Amino acid sequence: MRNKLRIWWPHQLASSEPATPLKGNNLLFGWFVSCSSVSVDVVVAFACNEASFSNSDSTLQEILRGVNGKMPVFLQERAAFSLLGQCVLYGRGNGKMSRDGMEGGDWRNSFTEGLDSVMNSRDLSDGNDGGTSCGCNELDGSHGQCRKDFVENGFWIRLVYDSCEGYGKDVHRVPKLHHLHWNGQIVSHCNVHVVVYEIPVYGVHHFSLNLWKSYKLVKDPVKKPKWVNELEKNQPLLDLDTVILAINSAAAARLALETRVGFKRSISVFFNISNRSIAFMWQVLAIFVPTISTLFYIALQLFHNVSSFGSKTWIYTTSARVFCTTWTQIQIRCCQILYWPIILQDNGLRSHSCVEYMENTALHRHSMWSSLAVDLLLGNLMGLALLVHAGSVCQWILTFASVITNELLRSGSVWLMGVPAGFKLNTELAGVLGVISLNAIQIWSTLWILFSFLFIYFIKGLALLGILFGATIPSALIIDMVYIATLHVSTLHWFISLLYSWQIQALAALWRLFR
Repeated sequence: MRNKLRIWWPHQLASSEPATPLKGNNLLFGWFVSCSSVSVDVVVAFACNEASFSNSDSTLQEILRGVNGKMPVFLQERAAFSLLGQCVLYGRGNGKMSRDGMEGGDWRNSFTEGLDSVMNSRDLSDGNDGGTSCGCNELDGSHGQCRKDFVENGFWIRLVYDSCEGYGKDVHRVPKLHHLHWNGQIVSHCNVHVVVYEIPVYGVHHFSLNLWKSYKLVKDPVKKPKWVNELEKNQPLLDLDTVILAINSAAAARLALETRVGFKRSISVFFNISNRSIAFMWQVLAIFVPTISTLFYIALQLFHNVSSFGSKTWIYTTSARVFCTTWTQIQIRCCQILYWPIILQDNGLRSHSCVEYMENTALHRHSMWSSLAVDLLLGNLMGLALLVHAGSVCQWILTFASVITNELLRSGSVWLMGVPAGFKLNTELAGVLGVISLNAIQIWSTLWILFSFLFIYFIKGLALLGILFGATIPSALIIDMVYIATLHVSTLHWFISLLYSWQIQALAALWRLFR
C-alpha cells in the first residue's frame, strides 16, 4: 500500500504574491499527525525565517516545549507542536536551477522536469547519510540539532515552491514535496494531497466536526450490523479530530511563539495608548463588580446561616419546601455572582489556545451576560413600577382575591352540594363535604383579611428584590406565594380525590365479591 501524505497549508502562505516570495531558509512550524503506519498529516501553522530566532535567548527546543505546553491537553496527547521542516524557493541552495534567463513557459517546464529528476535520484533513496545528500542540513546552531533529532526520531519534511506559478485568483504559492524523512527513512514517492485552509480567527470562523447544538448524542435504537462493528474496529487512516483541533490552534501557536521569541511589531502610539486604557478600565471593572457581588453574596450567606440555625426544626424544613422555587433561583444567582470574576479576568484560561474553545466559551459567557442583563432590566422596570404603584397594586390584588373567593369558590361549593354533577355521593355526605369546603374557605379568607396590612410591605420587598437581583427571583417568590394562597384549594382537592379513590376501591371490592 502506497504511503499517503496530506499537507494542510495555510491560505495566508498560499495567497502570498509572487513578487514577495518567502525569504531565506524558511522554517515550517506545526504538527505531524499520524494514526497509521502508511498515512500522515502535516498541519502547517505558519512559516518564519531562520534569522527571526537570532535574538532569542532560549534554544529552539525550549521554545517548542513552551509553545506546546500552551496547547490543549487533547492536542498535546495526540501530537506535539514541533519544527516540521523547510520550505524553499526551487533552485535555492541546490545549484540545479535558477530563474534568471528563463521565460515563463520554459521556467515552468524546467521546474517540473527538474523536480521529477530530483525525486527519482538515488541520493533521496539512500537514508544512511543522515540527510547530507538531501540538502536538509542547512540549518545552524540549535536549529540544526533540532532538525537532526526530528530526522532520526520522527518526521522532517522539505517542501519547494515556484515563485512565478499561479493556481487561481487568490492562490499563488502551493508547495510541492521534495522529500520526507519518515521514521528514519527518506520517502519521495507517495500520494500527496495539499489542502489549503483559512486560519481560524476568533470572532470570524472556526472548524468543527460537531453539528450545531448537538450537545447530546442520540442513541441509535437499531442494532448495528456485524460488518459495521468490524469496520469501526479497524484503524482509521485519518485522525480528523486532531487535525481540526490543530488547525483551530494555529493562530494561538503562532502568537505563543512570537511572545516567547520576542518578535517586534509596528504598533502606532495611539493604538498602544488606547489598548492600555481599555485594559486598565477593564481591570477596574473586574475589581469593582466582584467586590459588589461579594457583598451581596455575604449578605445572602449570613441570611441563610441565620435561617438554617435550627435546621432540624419543622419551621426550617417547611419553609425550605414551601419556598423551594425561590431558594433554587437564589442559588443560581449566587453561582452567577461568584462566576463574575472568572468572566472578567480570564486571561489565563487554556481555552484561548483553540479558536473553537474560545468561541464556545464566549458563547456561554455572552449567553449568561445577556440573560443576566435582560433579567436585571426587567427586574428594575418591574420593581420601579411596583414601588410607584404599590398601594394600587395591593388594593387590586385584595379585590381580585375577594372576587375569586366569593364568586368562584363559595358559589362553586354550593353548586357541588346539590347538582348531580357535583360530589356524586349521597345527599348527606355531599352536604357534609360542602360544609367542610365552605368552612375551609371562610377560615382562609379570614386569615387573608387579618394579614392584609402586611401585604403592602410584601409588595415593596418584592420591588426591591426585582431591582437588586432581577425579575427571576421575584417571579419565583410570586409562584411560591400563589402556592401558599391556594393551599386550601389544593388541600380540599387532595382530600376529595382521596375520598373518591376509597369509594372506587370499595365498589371494586364489592363487585369482585358478589360477581
